[in-house]
Amino acid sequence: MSEPPRPAARRRTRTAVATLVVMLLGLPLVVWGAIGALRSTSNDPRQWLPRGFAETDRYDWFQEHFGSDEIAVVSWPGCTLDDPRVDQLATALTVSPYFDRVRSGPSVLQQLMQPPLELSRPAALRRLRGSLLGSHGQDTCLVLSTSAVGQDDRIAAVGEIERLAAARIDVSADSLRLAGPTVDAAAIDAESRRLLFQLAGFAALLSFVIASVRLRSVPMAIMVLLVAGYSTGLGLAILYFSGGEMNLLMTMLPPLIYVLSISSAVHLANYYRDAVAEPTPRDKRGPGTTPLATAVAHGWLPCSLAAVTTGIGLASLVLSKIDPIRTFGIYAAIGIVASVGVLFLFLPAALYLFPVRQTAAPAKSAKRLSGSNFIAGIARYHYVVLAGCLVVMGLGAWGLPYVKSTVRLQDRFLPSSDAIQDYRWLEQHVGPMVPLEVVIHFDKHDSQDLLQRLRTVAMVQGEIQSMDQPLATMSAINLAPRLPRGGGIADVAKRQVINRESTYQGLLATDFVAETEDEQLWRITVRAEAIGDLDYGRFAETLRQNIDPLLQQQRARGTYTGVIPLIYKAQRQLLQDLFRSFLAAFAVIAVVLVLVLRSPLAAALAMVPNLFPAVVVFGGLEWVDIPIQIGSVMTASAALGIAVDDTVHFLTWFRRGIDAGASRQAALRDAFERCAGAMLHTTLICCGGLLVFAASSFVPILHFAWLMVFLLLAALVGDLLLLPAILAGPLGRGFERRPVRRKLERLETVPAGEGG
Repeated sequence: MSEPPRPAARRRTRTAVATLVVMLLGLPLVVWGAIGALRSTSNDPRQWLPRGFAETDRYDWFQEHFGSDEIAVVSWPGCTLDDPRVDQLATALTVSPYFDRVRSGPSVLQQLMQPPLELSRPAALRRLRGSLLGSHGQDTCLVLSTSAVGQDDRIAAVGEIERLAAARIDVSADSLRLAGPTVDAAAIDAESRRLLFQLAGFAALLSFVIASVRLRSVPMAIMVLLVAGYSTGLGLAILYFSGGEMNLLMTMLPPLIYVLSISSAVHLANYYRDAVAEPTPRDKRGPGTTPLATAVAHGWLPCSLAAVTTGIGLASLVLSKIDPIRTFGIYAAIGIVASVGVLFLFLPAALYLFPVRQTAAPAKSAKRLSGSNFIAGIARYHYVVLAGCLVVMGLGAWGLPYVKSTVRLQDRFLPSSDAIQDYRWLEQHVGPMVPLEVVIHFDKHDSQDLLQRLRTVAMVQGEIQSMDQPLATMSAINLAPRLPRGGGIADVAKRQVINRESTYQGLLATDFVAETEDEQLWRITVRAEAIGDLDYGRFAETLRQNIDPLLQQQRARGTYTGVIPLIYKAQRQLLQDLFRSFLAAFAVIAVVLVLVLRSPLAAALAMVPNLFPAVVVFGGLEWVDIPIQIGSVMTASAALGIAVDDTVHFLTWFRRGIDAGASRQAALRDAFERCAGAMLHTTLICCGGLLVFAASSFVPILHFAWLMVFLLLAALVGDLLLLPAILAGPLGRGFERRPVRRKLERLETVPAGEGG
């Protein structure tokens, strides 16, 4: 092996040392930023709402006039109207800074039975049934309105409920039944922290073990893992110093950057192993030609292109209307591109100062023969392989138009999770839990009096309750005096009492009535089942169709908002975001490949195996009847970029062989023998690291992990079966027509190695 002249060697040594020192000096800043990012976890339910839509604007308008509808529902086995612990816990929570208001079944029941309403107990019970009281008339709950302090730290707010329940009424956390947006967000926050501080560590450890085994060198595996670790920390530091925050989806940012950095590092490590195992012949060595220089010369173009195309795939998520998806795409793209800089700064410097001794595998010739036989088989039966892959793609493409999406509560948590079990219990014992808000607008200058408006609200509420769905309603009618129906003296007196200003002011204090400069707003809270098969979109539309004609007759109009319309809008938005971001990434990456391959036909052929994983996996979701989750949207564009990674490496070596004058089959065999090992290594390492997250109890993250694994495996099939079949057949001639890239690649064909 030729050695560079001593002055050049000293200069390169100083450069390598300086590079590592600079990276070491920057490490405290990277660690500080990474820790700051990890501590900034926030899962505000409002961030999942699609931006820029009328549904979201209406929801913001509703909160402006009626305040936040974020609540926590609390109950337990034995929580009945006669249980003194209900009032005891309500009293304790009333003074808590985490909650603005506490409403319980017993307290509201007493309010209805006392002056000025003085309802009978049976009448009061009927008004509370389904909202604060179970259908059997005994089981009840507490409804807590979460304060700004509680919304800032929902885990602490839920912890306060559990602490006070244990201390004041001797009810353990395991016995409590909790639901509502505050509880959901707290559960997601807790799962985010578990993902970051527990599962992420297991993922890193498993990736290191697999890398050590596959690379057959612990020092090399350590270097690869250091590249991935530094890149991950840098990505988090960029997030922190740019003012971003972690959320549940962003918890997948560290493992994604980690495994993709490992992928590029393993490819470069394999180039280095090949150069060490089979050095450049003496008569072809140039000044300073070393295995490391050869590895960097072979790897910089495909690794850089792979990072750019992966970044493009992730950056396409910026087209989403849902903020967590947008921010994930932006920071993931920045992190992946930055990881290439870390790779080509750290790994060459580390290998120069601490060269890894590589020994050829004893079965190398057998492996090369096996690879040659595999490629020969594909070349011989390329029509069969191509047809088989296209049939599988066709089946997947058939299912794509029918793919469903979901953001419903019961699809966010596993059926065995505490969250689902609590919701199920509460809906069985108290009533439905998912809110929809109907706001009736009355013109202030209209001649209708207060009684007439109350009757309109009562009529609409009765129409809602008559629908063929398990529903519960609550409005000012539930807290208002009984409406007179006759024309007797007593009824006339009641009308006069109801139309008093004091009655109206009392209703304003209930948070079910608000007013603007020109309108009176009367709110009806409708609650539907969280656990069940209710089609929220169809339900909201049916509600509108039934109520609007009634309101028109009463010279009023309605606004329909709340969680249910937003869930329906978000479900449709998920599919739109999925296809929009994927098509944008596909178009930009195709343009990049046209520029790199200098042939539209070659670029079109190269995109077929890159489409293979997304079409097969997402189309397969419809075949197995699994809906797309919010975490699934991120995988399509990411998978397209990842698939291009291996395709770029494979085509780079294939083109080098063609440019050097080799036959298509010889170039194909050389590319396969150089790249197949690295592709297999990176797929195993990435899948191993991601599979750890399949242990999450949050279904969107679980789906993200499994989808990424299947997409990576499908990408491996596309690059090692479908792509060689295309290149071996008549379509592969498109690559032979391409002019020789003498300017970009002046590398002679190096004897094939085991890795890529």
